[in-house]
Amino acid sequence: MPLAIPGRTKDAVVVVAADSDWRAGVETFLRGVGADDDRARYHLNVLDQRAAGRMSWKSQFADRTLSNGRPMPASRAYAESLVKEGTLPLYDADGWSFSVDLHNPGNEAAVPWYDEQVVELAIVADVGAFRGGSYTAGGADAAMADRAAHGKRLGELVAALSESTEALFAYADVDSTGARVTEASKPSSVVHPGPDTLTPPDFLWSITVWGPGLLDAELTSRLDRVQLEPAHLSRIDPHVRPHIHLEQRKLGYGGRMLQYRFLFGSELRNERVHIDTPLAEQLGLRSTNLQFRA
Repeated sequence: MPLAIPGRTKDAVVVVAADSDWRAGVETFLRGVGADDDRARYHLNVLDQRAAGRMSWKSQFADRTLSNGRPMPASRAYAESLVKEGTLPLYDADGWSFSVDLHNPGNEAAVPWYDEQVVELAIVADVGAFRGGSYTAGGADAAMADRAAHGKRLGELVAALSESTEALFAYADVDSTGARVTEASKPSSVVHPGPDTLTPPDFLWSITVWGPGLLDAELTSRLDRVQLEPAHLSRIDPHVRPHIHLEQRKLGYGGRMLQYRFLFGSELRNERVHIDTPLAEQLGLRSTNLQFRA
């Protein structure tokens, strides 16, 4: 999602070199998810307008109102545009809709880790696609399995976009991804703040892609050895536990992907304590559990 308007949006961020032919990579990805010539051309034009600073979503949604006549928050308007198609084209991912946006063009969110040498693409969807509805006749296990299928599809989309654009890095959190890094950069929000400005590659994410430039010998060796400890898994809710497992991919351009969470949009208490932090420690990275970062 655009980092400047955090809200009820699920986002996965794919970071590419600004001087690369990332538009061609995005076009390849869009065609792979069903875009024809006209739709792909239109979508790329929207991204170009966003990159040039001529399409801020805050300004685009400024005249939206709620049913009571009060101004509609931009975050809500953006989320609604991911359910009913508006400016951003939508695509089907086995029953839920998503799009591709720019995450923080021109540093519209004014974050300290902004890097003008990269472009941040974002796979975006309404978070409701991942939280699921009420339990059906199949019970909690069936509902969780349905949510996990959506999470697996999200991972496949991240891998495909990373592959087609030869991503430098890609990442997705359980909840709002960009907002997590924003909070991690505030000393008041963590027990042990880092000494320097934190950037997304400092962390292990529920879905992480490392491009070849980040895969030094030490990280590669750690990825080969990383594992989920049964003692940690045993502390996770039994309905959630089957949907936490390690899945690694070696991408064709030399990148590597790790996904260990498949339930997105919400989480239970202490999941990051028992899952995210031990895995991050094994890989020599920071945990997205902000209370347990050394």
